[in-house]
Amino acid sequence: MKNAKESKTPKGWWRPMAIAATVVLGTGAIAYGWLRLRPSPLSSPQEGAEAVPAEAIMALYIEMDASVWGQLERFGTPEAQASVETLIAEFQQDLAQDTQLDFNRDLKPWIGNVMLALVPNTEGDRQRLLAIVGIRDKIQALAFANRVKGSQDKELQEETYRNTTISTVTMAPQSGKESTEPESYSIAVLGDYLAVGDRPDVVKAAIDTAKDNTSFAREGQMRDLLRSQPVETPLLQAYIANLADLQELDGSESPPAEFAETTPGAIVAGIGVTEIGLHLRTLLSVPEESSLNTPIQPLANSRIDRFPDNTLALIEGSHLDQTWTQWTEWVEQTPEGNALLAQLRAGVAQFGIDIDREIFAPLDGTFSLGVIPVAGGRPGLSSTLGVGAMAFIESSDRTTLDASLDKLGTLAQEGFGLPIGIESTTLENVSITQWTLSMFGVAGETLLGYGWPEANLLALGITRPMVELALTPPTNNLAQNSTFTQIEERFPPSYGGRMFANVEAIRNSLDLVTLQTQEVLTPEAVILLETIQGVGMAASPAEEGVSALDIHIPLVLAE
Repeated sequence: MKNAKESKTPKGWWRPMAIAATVVLGTGAIAYGWLRLRPSPLSSPQEGAEAVPAEAIMALYIEMDASVWGQLERFGTPEAQASVETLIAEFQQDLAQDTQLDFNRDLKPWIGNVMLALVPNTEGDRQRLLAIVGIRDKIQALAFANRVKGSQDKELQEETYRNTTISTVTMAPQSGKESTEPESYSIAVLGDYLAVGDRPDVVKAAIDTAKDNTSFAREGQMRDLLRSQPVETPLLQAYIANLADLQELDGSESPPAEFAETTPGAIVAGIGVTEIGLHLRTLLSVPEESSLNTPIQPLANSRIDRFPDNTLALIEGSHLDQTWTQWTEWVEQTPEGNALLAQLRAGVAQFGIDIDREIFAPLDGTFSLGVIPVAGGRPGLSSTLGVGAMAFIESSDRTTLDASLDKLGTLAQEGFGLPIGIESTTLENVSITQWTLSMFGVAGETLLGYGWPEANLLALGITRPMVELALTPPTNNLAQNSTFTQIEERFPPSYGGRMFANVEAIRNSLDLVTLQTQEVLTPEAVILLETIQGVGMAASPAEEGVSALDIHIPLVLAE
């Protein structure tokens, strides 16, 4: 059997689910406490959060209903399904080696949904893990307790705290493990649930919370966000009361007060199953006084019809000028960020360009950027690369943007030491400017071309085929792509920007066997690429102070 230390399965995330059952092994006395319970599977995050201390850094709600997770069986290649089965087998093996428990026999029949919480440790730097565990089947739980209550390799200690019994079980060291230090866990019955922690003080904090009504669920922004289920048919839901507190996890010093005021507040994220695959949604609540509380404006004048249906990737958004201003204001709150921004501005200024006024200020409209495959057989750079890129940028300040492009063209000619020429010509009745490269016997290879097909619309293409495509609408555009369509129809009706990646098309353009042989891609990465059809992301404008980010991932249907 594989040694536990060799397993690739992360152990930290599943351990609290096993703790509750492990403690029961210690004595039949705990079974008496369970007799007072009524079956309660912990049906919502609000229920679990009622016992989570208000100072918790984050919480994770795990749906343990097998029928929900079973919906994933509709997706995936045979290789992907086999990989998942291997991971499950490793998890069960690790569980058996660390706790002498069989998940399917000992835990699965009775364990309900689980709320995990990361709680600050008042006695040290390491955060403590608290689990609130629901009971799905009391009879099965009692049967399990009675079956194993005679275990001789565990020591039980009990104490009473605020009229609640806390049982701490210390397990004997296991032979063959790197550490011989015994592991201990504490558990208490809180109403219809179990509170489990790696130390008694963590469980005591949960008891205080439940009795004093000072829970994570009652904190300002989090109180409302806990009520909002981010996704339908959720598998996991995560809750972060204050994003700034996450900095404690890496041992960093607390940020300056000014920086904390501009940091996003509470976050709720969920992942669930849909008819086409997976849906991830993040809800972000930003304090009204924060400089980041700038509304996302709905995307207007999409140029999706200018991109062909075989586009590999697309990004659309608007008002990069506002995004830049918002980012600089946020970065300037710390000395390190201020110094970085000063270096960036100075570095660009040495080429005679003002990055604020000449680069970002004119970008006050919608922008669209796409990566597109180029068919072989046509000589030139694009055929060699196999892909090209084109962009559409709206600007109300055409004069400044044209002047900035002229400066960049001069910089390309003088700064790279290459025979780059700048030419003006006409294509599709549009005046265009081209940066060309002549070397290795190739004369006038187009590197970049741009023009204004509309008064306030700049079209750019990298390589000549992309310049031509930017000025000639395709017969079949991206809106007719089936993968794009099934993602798009699941986005909110109004959003400020979107991203799309046609993973299936990207996969078909790559030689996966060669990339795996050359160790560019791992076998796991290849399996993942073969399972995902596409990825779509959309950022929605704030409603009542809460912005949303949706990610849809269509998956290959199982054979």
